[in-house]
Amino acid sequence: MPRGVADLLACWQGWFKRHRNLTSKANASGITIQPSIPVQIVQIVVAMLVMDTWQYFVHRYMHQNKFLYRHVHSQHHRLVVPYAIGALYNHPLEGLLLDTLGGAISFLVSGMTARTAVIFFCFAVIKTVDDHCGLWLPGNIFHVIFQNNTAYHDIHHQLQGLKYNYSQPFFPIWDKLLGTYMPYSLVKRPEGGFEARAMKD
Repeated sequence: MPRGVADLLACWQGWFKRHRNLTSKANASGITIQPSIPVQIVQIVVAMLVMDTWQYFVHRYMHQNKFLYRHVHSQHHRLVVPYAIGALYNHPLEGLLLDTLGGAISFLVSGMTARTAVIFFCFAVIKTVDDHCGLWLPGNIFHVIFQNNTAYHDIHHQLQGLKYNYSQPFFPIWDKLLGTYMPYSLVKRPEGGFEARAMKD
């Protein structure tokens, strides 16, 4: 292994050990004790922000790099009209880069214990599936709490929205900061339901 990589790994390992000790402790028998609820909430919020940051930049890069878009990310965009299970319809390389690596980084940076991580990742998957379900359901708590929701992500899957609304799965922070946010309106359809329509500035 090259010396620079070994040094980087040693530095990361030392940081990780120190960081882990701030958030969870082991008792005399080596069993990890869960941190307090407020600490777990902070860890989940940190993981959400880290995951959003990772996914925004990797997702956007997959759109901007013609090779990656054509051979990797376009598989997911075959779903012009998203549906729930289609949330995870993607190329294996995309799953590895976007979800697996992004999830691992979120877990490590936030310092979550395994139990807190299970709660976080179950929530993240449910949120991602909801974002792709294509349904605007009354009383959906995700639509109340998160601006990045089903309609927001539907715009990204529409032809005019391909270069917008990259943020996923929680907050549209990066889209708003970097000028890739496309607002939308919900229009009632005569045959029932709602349609998300992009609003041009």
